Amino acid sequence: MTKRNDSIIEKIKGLLALANDQQNDEECQTAFMMAQKLMIKYDISSSELEEGENDRAVSEGQATAHKTLYWWERQLANIITRNFRVTWYYNNKIIKGETKKKRAIMFMGFESDVALAKEMYVLAYDVLSFYVQKFVNDYYDSTQIYRTKKLTTELKNSYTTGFLNGLKEKFEEQVKAMEQEYGLMVLLPAEVKQEYDKRFGHKKGLSYKIPPIEEIAAYQKGFQDGNKVDYTKSTLDKETSLF
Repeated sequence: MTKRNDSIIEKIKGLLALANDQQNDEECQTAFMMAQKLMIKYDISSSELEEGENDRAVSEGQATAHKTLYWWERQLANIITRNFRVTWYYNNKIIKGETKKKRAIMFMGFESDVALAKEMYVLAYDVLSFYVQKFVNDYYDSTQIYRTKKLTTELKNSYTTGFLNGLKEKFEEQVKAMEQEYGLMVLLPAEVKQEYDKRFGHKKGLSYKIPPIEEIAAYQKGFQDGNKVDYTKSTLDKETSLF
């Protein structure tokens, strides 16, 4: 690995550290977008984010606790897997003292890819949780409408759907732009796909129901927030020109 690549990888690590330190700041929202951009632009495997050689063995990592998963957690997992070289599945478990199975989201991929996907998932989870709560509080403060459980749920679901669609579109825009300019793509390694198909190919696909959009304004605001990260090529070049 070249000295330049070492510096770029340190930049990615710094972005992730910044996100962990500034969970409620807009810089947190942009951190994982920039990390993806740097990885694609320089064709850096996420395995290089860890020290030592990667034996390319397929491994797994748990991204959530065993619980009743929200619909949006599973949609977020889909977005992460499409952009960070991993796939995902459910792990079912009966918690002591309970009768119903609880589920956890598990990522499958090369060890370092899984570690990065988990970190990105937690980061995006924290960002979304912060923004959706802020939107709901701001909505009630500005409208002075009586707060009800039904309306709060509708606001959260509509905003969250918009946010995730905005985030998904932003990722797709970045990948498309980088593919056109550098011929680089984020692909699931063949070894990972083979292992996933071997274990789960005979089972039904991962399904879940996305709530309808009840609040159009909430959806639109969520989409705007999820899609507002805007690092232009000149900004990216400026960020990496110091290496």
